[in-house]
Amino acid sequence: MYHSVKRHERERFARQMDHLVRVARPVYADFDGVQAADGSRYVAVTFDDAYQSVLENALPILQQRSIPGTFFVPTKYLGSRPGWITNERHRNAGERLLTMDELRDVQKSGGLIGSHGVSHRSLTELSGAEAFAELTESRQVLQEILGQKVGMFALPYGSSNPDVLRMAARAGYERVFLGVPLRSSGNIEEHVVGRIDVSPTDWPLEYRLKVRGAYQWLPLAIAAKRRIVAVLRQFF
Repeated sequence: MYHSVKRHERERFARQMDHLVRVARPVYADFDGVQAADGSRYVAVTFDDAYQSVLENALPILQQRSIPGTFFVPTKYLGSRPGWITNERHRNAGERLLTMDELRDVQKSGGLIGSHGVSHRSLTELSGAEAFAELTESRQVLQEILGQKVGMFALPYGSSNPDVLRMAARAGYERVFLGVPLRSSGNIEEHVVGRIDVSPTDWPLEYRLKVRGAYQWLPLAIAAKRRIVAVLRQFF
């Protein structure tokens, strides 16, 4: 799960993609596993927020290596700055999202497009009606722009609960993506798919460990931390 790729990060991103193709088979995020070979490692490269820097700096590198890319779009901010970022020091505060025409260009170049909501709000913090509107309206807008079905949704901030996942299925999404990896049996046909956050700024060893699945323990660590914090709050 990438976000932006700055111009000065192109070389580092290219090295990451060179490593990726050596150790895994890159696939689109809707890969259904029908053609999967036993013992093979499959990795989907995804980009949240549809930043212009990805079009300029990441997509050419992907195309050179025949690596499929999947892009998740918050539709309210197409062609404008990411309004959900209020800290001017944030890495992506100065980014611009793709326009509708640029989004179609990404599609024509082989990119797969999914929804990232309308306004990039955490769905778990909204009412049921608001969350469902984020799911359905963003999908409708993207389908009108692209002229094809949109069946994937990446949760803003990775925030989810059972109600949100049920609503996503009811809204027509076939696959929903988290912001953390999942410990699973490796069933890539599952409705809910985990991801690991990566960046061109990752250390080489850190990136290699992520690609090889060494961070699958992360959800357990997060859950353990929450339990510890809950216990500590009883005493302080």
